[in-house]
Amino acid sequence: MSSTTPIPTTISAQTTAPKPSNDNPLLKTTRSNSTRPLTSLENAFCGATAGLIARAIVSPFDVIKITLQLETQKRTYGILRPTSTGVLACASRILKKEGVRGLFKGNLSAEYLYLTYGASQFLIFGTIEQMLGRVSGMHKSVRSFVGGAMAGAIATSVTYPFDLLRTRFVAQEASHKVHTSIIGAVRQISREEGIRGFYRGLWPACLQIMPYMGIVFTSYDALGSGYRWMRRSLFVSQSGVFRTLDSVQDALIGGGAAVIGKCCVYPLDLVRKRLQVQGPYLKNYANGSVPQYTGMSNALAYIVRHEGFLALFRGLTPALIKAAPASATVFYIYGQTRDLILTLRPE
Repeated sequence: MSSTTPIPTTISAQTTAPKPSNDNPLLKTTRSNSTRPLTSLENAFCGATAGLIARAIVSPFDVIKITLQLETQKRTYGILRPTSTGVLACASRILKKEGVRGLFKGNLSAEYLYLTYGASQFLIFGTIEQMLGRVSGMHKSVRSFVGGAMAGAIATSVTYPFDLLRTRFVAQEASHKVHTSIIGAVRQISREEGIRGFYRGLWPACLQIMPYMGIVFTSYDALGSGYRWMRRSLFVSQSGVFRTLDSVQDALIGGGAAVIGKCCVYPLDLVRKRLQVQGPYLKNYANGSVPQYTGMSNALAYIVRHEGFLALFRGLTPALIKAAPASATVFYIYGQTRDLILTLRPE
């Protein structure tokens, strides 16, 4: 993300132009003496690199999460006791039916998604953060939330077709494939569903991603500030444990922020996945178990009425298992790439 360090301004005898704030921990480098902001291209490169690596790590958890989200039968919710509809049972079924490759279904479209989403998200957030940093009196938490929400909405809208393709590839089984390649899927959806077919579920996606990314970036800001406050305190400033954690603080803070955000908005994520498989081949996905919905509110009401309120949180466990390391990896790789660029090109 672009480092929102003060930009030199022309100082007149009476007035000074407002400078952008530099108090967001994500936009600061900790391993370089450079004070310049990242360029737009550098910002996008950092985000794209982070997204690409994160996707390679979390693919199996993503497949399990989407598979559970598309299940519709009522279930019991045990914490310690095993169930036939839990994470391990789902992973076992996928491995038995499709082998290890089944845990990486839709990975190519997902890589495109994470690559483009990571680049656009961090680019937009850095730009908005710089703009809002010039607004005097705006609290940094407000800037983080607004910047994260807008970055999430715009990046989601731009990259949404890749998200839909990923869901459909994950939802189909090896023995009943609707699509055999990304190009074939694009042609088929375009021909049979039109351009709107690529954006099924976009509305709940934006409703979900705006508060989610706003919460993630705000939580990152708060957790990062809290971490640095503890490091300055008398009791832990010389702690060997904290000195060790300093090298991975971006990962720890990013993972914690993702867990907070995911728990807050998860039902909308589930509805988004259900809407993404709507269309002429609805019965070919998830063993034909997903009902036909007329929209987001209809899907929410149907799920609560027929599957129970807790069904809105199907797949939350693998989602958290995926979100924490994915977000940790994204923020860590972003920070490392940012610091490397500013070390190599400090001016």
